[in-house]
Amino acid sequence: MKRVTLAQVFSAAAIAITIVVVASFALFVEKSRSSALETAQRKQDAAARRIEARVIRELSRAERVLEQIERAIDSGVVSIDDSRSLEGALFTRIVDDSHLEEVTFTHAHRLGYDAKGDAELAPEGRWQLSVARTASGAVVTRSTRRDEDGSFTTQVRARGKDNAFASVPLASSAKAPDPTGHFTFSVLATEALHGQATWSDLHWSELDFAAPEPERRVVVSVQKAVDDREGHFLGVIRVGIITDELDAIAKAQTSPADDEDVQRVALLATTPSRGTPRLVARLDPSDRMVAVDGEIRVASDRPPPEIRELLRSPIVNNLDRAHPDAAGSLVVDGTPWLATLREIDLGEGGTTGWMVAVLAPEARYTSELVAVERMLLGVFGTTLALVLAIAGVTLSTVRRGLGRVTTTTDRMRGFDFTPTSEGSTIRDIDDVMQGLERAKTVVRAMGKYVPLDLVRRLYVSNEEPKLGGELLDISLMFTDIEGFTTLAEKLAPDELATRLGDYLEAMTTAIESTNGTIDKYIGDAVMAIWNAPTSVPNHELEACRATLACMKATRKLYASSAWKGLPSLVTRFGLHEASVLVGNFGAPTRLSYTALGDGVNLAARLEPLCKQYGVVVLASEAIVAKASLEFVFRRIDRVAVKGKTTGIDVFELLGAKDDDIPGLPRARRYEEAFDAYLARDFPRALAIFDAQRNDDPPSAVLADRCRELGAAPPPPEWTGIHVARSK
Repeated sequence: MKRVTLAQVFSAAAIAITIVVVASFALFVEKSRSSALETAQRKQDAAARRIEARVIRELSRAERVLEQIERAIDSGVVSIDDSRSLEGALFTRIVDDSHLEEVTFTHAHRLGYDAKGDAELAPEGRWQLSVARTASGAVVTRSTRRDEDGSFTTQVRARGKDNAFASVPLASSAKAPDPTGHFTFSVLATEALHGQATWSDLHWSELDFAAPEPERRVVVSVQKAVDDREGHFLGVIRVGIITDELDAIAKAQTSPADDEDVQRVALLATTPSRGTPRLVARLDPSDRMVAVDGEIRVASDRPPPEIRELLRSPIVNNLDRAHPDAAGSLVVDGTPWLATLREIDLGEGGTTGWMVAVLAPEARYTSELVAVERMLLGVFGTTLALVLAIAGVTLSTVRRGLGRVTTTTDRMRGFDFTPTSEGSTIRDIDDVMQGLERAKTVVRAMGKYVPLDLVRRLYVSNEEPKLGGELLDISLMFTDIEGFTTLAEKLAPDELATRLGDYLEAMTTAIESTNGTIDKYIGDAVMAIWNAPTSVPNHELEACRATLACMKATRKLYASSAWKGLPSLVTRFGLHEASVLVGNFGAPTRLSYTALGDGVNLAARLEPLCKQYGVVVLASEAIVAKASLEFVFRRIDRVAVKGKTTGIDVFELLGAKDDDIPGLPRARRYEEAFDAYLARDFPRALAIFDAQRNDDPPSAVLADRCRELGAAPPPPEWTGIHVARSK
C-alpha cells in the first residue's frame, strides 16, 4: 500500500478539516435539535407509562380484594346470612392492606328491572355491612339495617387502633339513609352494569359524613353486583381506596435515581360537564379537595407555574376527549417546557378521563446540544491554527513513537505481553510496532495452549522445550460433569460450545486464583495440578481452596442470565497428592506438558468414584493428612479403586474450618458408623446408616453393604477394603 508523505498529510489535512468542520456544523445545527426533541418525547412518554403503571397497580389492589370476597361468597367460605363470617372476611382485607379505606357489602332482594333497566328492590331484606378505616387508623364496623318502623339504623363496632376483630360489641348509633340509595349500589344494580366491576370517580368517604368538608377524606372505589350460584341477586360489593398514595405518586420524581431530575408529574381528569381537565392528586399539602360540577377535584391556591400554564394551554384545551393523549410545548415564566399527556387505561369499567401529565424544561434535553454547538464554533476557530502546528507535532510524534517502541520491548523483557493499540502515523515506526504486536500475539497464543508459567520459563531461558520430566510432589484435581451428555443432546452445537466455554472459564478462573495450573481439558472434564511448573507452598491446601472456589463460581454462573435458564450442572471432583513425573512428553515434534505416574491414575479414579457414593468431592488420605487443620472432611470408605488391589481411605471435602456446614452432625454420625463397620459391628453400623439413609446418599450405600455383610460375614482377614468394580 502506498504511504503518504508528511507534506501530503499537511496539505490534505488543512483542506479536509476545513470542509468537514463547516459542513458538519451546518448539518448538526439543522438536524440535532429535531433529533433531541424526538428523543425527549420518547423519554417523557416512557416516564408517563411508568407513572400510569404505578397508578394502575395502586387501583388494582381494590379489584383484587373485590375478587377475593366474591370468590369467598361464591364458594361458600363466606355466607352473607352469617354476619360474623361476612364481617370477618371484610375485616381481614382491611387489616391486610393499609391502603384500603373500606370494604362494604350491601344486600337487597331484587324483584326485577323497570323499563329503564333500574333494579326494582323488595322493601324488606335491605341491609349493609361495612368495615372501614377511620382517619386515626382504627378499623370500625358499621351495620345498617331496617328498624320495625321502616327506617334504617346504623350500629357501630368502634375498635381502638390496635384492637382485634371482635374486641368490642356493636353499639347503637344514629339513624341512617337507605344504603341501597347510594349511587355505588343503585348504579351497579342496573341491568346494564350487572356483574361488571365498575370504578367510581373521586368521592367523599362515607365514614367522614359528619366531618367538615376540608377534613373529609377523598376515596375512589370499585364496586360490583354479585349473584349466587343459581343466578339470584345478592347485593353489591364495594372496595374503596384512600387517595393518599395517588398524591404520593404525583409528588414523586419520574426517575428517582436521577438526582438532577426536574420533571414534574401530575394526575389529571376531565369533568364531564365542562370537559376542562383538573388535578385529581394533590401536589402540595396545602392543596384542597373541592366539588366541581359534581366531581371531587384538587383546588390549589399556589399551583406550580408549569401546571398552571399546562391547564390553560392549547395542549389541554384541544384534547381528544375519547383518547386524551397529547404532547407539545409551553412557556413557563419565559422558559420553554415540554409536556406529555397520556390516558390512564383502566380497562372496561374503569374510571374514564384520567391521565398522566409529565412536564420538563426543554433545556433538560437540549442543554448538552447547546454546549456542543458552542464547542464546535470554538473548534472551527482553532482548526487553522492546529493545521499550522501539525509540522511541529509531527516531529514530536516521531519521538513519542520511538519511545513507545523502547517501552514495549522493555515490557516484553519483563514478560508483559499485554496488547496495545498504540501505533504511529509515521510508517517506519508503525511497521516496527506492528511487528512487536505480532510477536506478542504469538507468545500470548502459546500461553493459551500450555501453562503460562512454562511459557515464561522458556521465554526467560530462551530455549526450546525438550522431551523429559522430573519427579515432583504435586496435588492433582480431576473434574467431570454429571449428565453433560444429556445436556449436549438438547443444545445446538454453537450453543453447547458457548455454554461449555462459560463453564470452563468459571472453573479455570477459580483454579488459577489458587495458583493452580490447567493441565488439560478433556471435553467437559478438567485436569489441574499444583506445584508445577512453578513451586506452590502448601499446594494441598490450595487444591482444596480451588475445589470450593469452583463450586462457588459455577453456582454463580448457573444463577446468572448468561446461563439462559438451563438446568444447573453437577461437577464431581477427585483430589490427590503424590510424587509423579512432570515434564514434556510426546514426540520430538509435538510435546505436551503434563504429569505421568501411578498417582495421576489414582487421582483420575477418585472423580468417577464420587458417583458411587452420591457425593461431589472425594479426596485421598494424602490430601487430608496435609489439609485437615484448615478444612473439614468426612471419611467415606476404604477403597481399592479400579485396577488397584491396595486400599486407601477416601474422604469427602465438606468445607473450610470457618464455614457453616449444616450437615456436619450427620457426617460425624456417619464416621461413627464407619468405625463400627471397620470393627465388624455391622448391626450397630447398619442402625446408624439406616437412620439417615434418606438424607445422606453415602449412608444408603454403606447401609446396603452392612446388610449384605451381616447376612454373609467376611473372612477373618477382612480389613474393610471395598474393591471398586468400575471407574
